[in-house]
Amino acid sequence: MWAGPNTPTGPAPPGPPPSGRPHPPPVRPRAGWYALPAVLLLAASAGFLGVLACTWEDVEAADGPVVSGDPRIGVTVRLAEGRTYFVYVREHASSPYRCAVALAGASGPLRLTRENSWSAAGHPGYRYTATFKAPLTGPARLTCRGEGGGLLVTPDGTVRTYRGLAFLGAVGVAGPAVLAIAVIAVTRRRSAGRARAAAG
Repeated sequence: MWAGPNTPTGPAPPGPPPSGRPHPPPVRPRAGWYALPAVLLLAASAGFLGVLACTWEDVEAADGPVVSGDPRIGVTVRLAEGRTYFVYVREHASSPYRCAVALAGASGPLRLTRENSWSAAGHPGYRYTATFKAPLTGPARLTCRGEGGGLLVTPDGTVRTYRGLAFLGAVGVAGPAVLAIAVIAVTRRRSAGRARAAAG
């Protein structure tokens, strides 16, 4: 076919070179990767602080005084209603079978159990024998029958164990979360450096 004077022939001429710098590669990983470890860190912190708040009064009761004396005459124990206390007897003495408390003219028997016996601390010369829950608040006189030696009474300190477990659990969650945040930050910083180098 005949090509007129205005008919283009051959390959098209190359276009103008692209203007501007090339787009740098995106920074990886994306900032959204911070979300999961941040949520875990906040959850661990809030959980541990919640345990501290809920057990505040229990810890105050657990810090109460340790008293000892003759259970037949009576041992004065500073009680907090609803809190538990451990009863110890001499190593070779028999366990009490009946205990009661009296305060301001009111008295009543105590229900002896083995609650939280696994956390009863050791005391030289004494052995754990029972747990009771305080029915009242104040300096009450505790008497027991069936025990011929000295008696030792301490507040139940199990709440400290629960706090310790809560702390370990919070560290077990928060530790990996902090490590993940650090790894993400370092990886993003290196990726941003490579992107700047490519753009330059």
